[in-house]
Amino acid sequence: MASPSLNPIGSLSLAYLEAHPRDAARVLERLTPTAAADLLASVPLRLAAPVMRQMLPLFAARALDRLGDDRAAGLLRAVGPQTGVAVLRQIPRTRADVLISQLPAPLAVAFRLLLGYPENTVGAWADPHALALTEDIRCAQAIDHLRSSGNEQDALYIVDGEQRLIGVVPMVDLLRAAADTPLRRLMQPPPVTVPAQSLVSALHDHPGWAGARALPVVERGERFAGVLWQTALATASGPERDPEDQPATPGDALSLVAGGYWNAVAGLIEVLVSWLPTTTRAVAPDERPEPR
Repeated sequence: MASPSLNPIGSLSLAYLEAHPRDAARVLERLTPTAAADLLASVPLRLAAPVMRQMLPLFAARALDRLGDDRAAGLLRAVGPQTGVAVLRQIPRTRADVLISQLPAPLAVAFRLLLGYPENTVGAWADPHALALTEDIRCAQAIDHLRSSGNEQDALYIVDGEQRLIGVVPMVDLLRAAADTPLRRLMQPPPVTVPAQSLVSALHDHPGWAGARALPVVERGERFAGVLWQTALATASGPERDPEDQPATPGDALSLVAGGYWNAVAGLIEVLVSWLPTTTRAVAPDERPEPR
């Protein structure tokens, strides 16, 4: 198959973007981040937003980080908190804060809530840069993505169109497979997942550590949020912690309850934000988000 043209508009017509946003997303993921950013910057938001929703967060973030603040914030408004937060977790926090500050107040509240985790929860220590791909990608492409990401990981994570974790491919299996093998033929069900709102203090004796250096972390709805490295767990616990001498405290219990409360409120805010006006100025037709 011929590689995509570096001219994104030449590769993807406006009609194609509108009719096939998922397929267009797969093409953008194979372009350079600059070329993908050029396309997202040059087409109406009503077309760019559905494509960005279908992109894997890592690749969407690489493109978004190359856009000007106005355009990047416009895309975040258009895609909404669920997609937007997954993308923002992949870019430097200072830039994410700048973009969130440009969002309308109700939307900014939703973004900040979904981005934040209490310091003693898994979500605060998870590595969001672990590469996740879709099951239809071939092994050769997956290896190229791994090389370009520069991330250390022991397994490749497979997600569906809603970013739900549906499988894991051990790195040794990926490297041994034929180049044109689709990942769906190699993936195994995730042996274990860790909720992002779990307490880090409860994970030291987790059986998953027996066979892995990292455990996959999921958010509400089983959406993949990254991985928790065993080294990060040690850092989060502090150098002098002895799990046998430090049982769970009432404060830990309250934090766990708060995590469940936060999860419920996060979902509620996502619904409420869709009912609120996101701006007080007139919105041009090409800036209106697609119906969700």
